[in-house]
Amino acid sequence: MIMTRASLQLLKTANFKLGLAFLSTAMLAACGGGDSSSSTSPTLNLNAAYTTWVKGGSTISGTVSGYCQGTRKQTLTPTVSGKTLSGAAALISYESEIDTLVAGSNEFCKSLYSYNGSTSNPIYFDPTNYTPITSGATKNGYPLGLVWSNQAAPPASVTAGATGTLATYEDYTGDSSRPTTYGSRTWRVEADSATTLLWVTTDTSKVYGTELLIYTSITTYRINANNTLTSLKKEVQATTIATKGAGDQTVYETYQN
Repeated sequence: MIMTRASLQLLKTANFKLGLAFLSTAMLAACGGGDSSSSTSPTLNLNAAYTTWVKGGSTISGTVSGYCQGTRKQTLTPTVSGKTLSGAAALISYESEIDTLVAGSNEFCKSLYSYNGSTSNPIYFDPTNYTPITSGATKNGYPLGLVWSNQAAPPASVTAGATGTLATYEDYTGDSSRPTTYGSRTWRVEADSATTLLWVTTDTSKVYGTELLIYTSITTYRINANNTLTSLKKEVQATTIATKGAGDQTVYETYQN
């Protein structure tokens, strides 16, 4: 099986992007919890925080640990109005990334953390609700990359315990009308402090037509009282399919704020 470039990026930017050729090198990303010890949990505007995050752009920088070791810096530019490759109205953010890995890193890690800052990739969002949309790319008359569906913007008012689904997707290589993988981006809200909440997004990728899991990517953000998001961490749980027979492995990203 093969993971596309789109799937890899999705795995890496579960900060709202899907991408890579995973089945040729399956990949991952994930993040975890927060302080649920707070006795009082606020009600915050997740929709406003998410919208600000998408439109204003963001930068994450931090360490990579676990199965892979190194550093990662990713930048998403503020959005500009434009069109997808198929001519649909869109907001476009450009993503660039610089990765470093320790000497002797395995092939899986080299595939996941392979960026040197020389490329800038467009990410497309719906201009009305700011959810991810399909790029419109094709190859040989077939879809290429991630095709998004069932998009739903986060609600304006959330408290700890809220859950939802941002979107589902299928990933195409451009060589067939049949996708290689499919998955979803779900979310949940957890307690954090008297004035903040945690927003935890979970991306999953499975072999199309089966329940075979390739990876789970969990990213944790803090929802601040001023309607902004702060990226905290990511945890990528890669199955042996993704690691190409090296067993189930976990990679952690911890961001500096």
